[in-house]
Amino acid sequence: MPRGPSAAAIATAPVSGTVARGTRVGPTSRRALVITEGLLVYLPAAAVKELAADLHSQPTFALWLTDLASPGLLKMMAKNWGKVLAASGTPFQFGPADSPAFFAALGWKEAEYWANFEEGIRLKRTMKLWWLWRALGKLSPKAKQEEFKRFAGISLLRRV
Repeated sequence: MPRGPSAAAIATAPVSGTVARGTRVGPTSRRALVITEGLLVYLPAAAVKELAADLHSQPTFALWLTDLASPGLLKMMAKNWGKVLAASGTPFQFGPADSPAFFAALGWKEAEYWANFEEGIRLKRTMKLWWLWRALGKLSPKAKQEEFKRFAGISLLRRV
């Protein structure tokens, strides 16, 4: 079975101009949704900025759906998988402290955000002891509750 490029090749490939040069969707669509699930976490912030600019250069790319990690999640994942990922050349890198502000500066406004934890409850696909984490979260200060909502999630960005 043919295989695509490795995660290391994708994470280190130049991003700037890739979409503008290689797309057939932009010129032929009126309003496209771009989905980058499982990609941004492997890119450095500079490459995410290039990708955001590149996507924004396509006038018909109206919406962008992506999953996002927080700095806290990156730290937790580094403890569990950091050595393996570093050895493979694909460490987790992108986890902005304030993702709405990060993307707003690049012409993308967050239209909706779904926290992975809450979506797991809604879809009945929870982790073990989810109820304990939820109870502890409710006992936390409001600022900590808001921080936890943005620990990991899916963001729908709208071009501005």
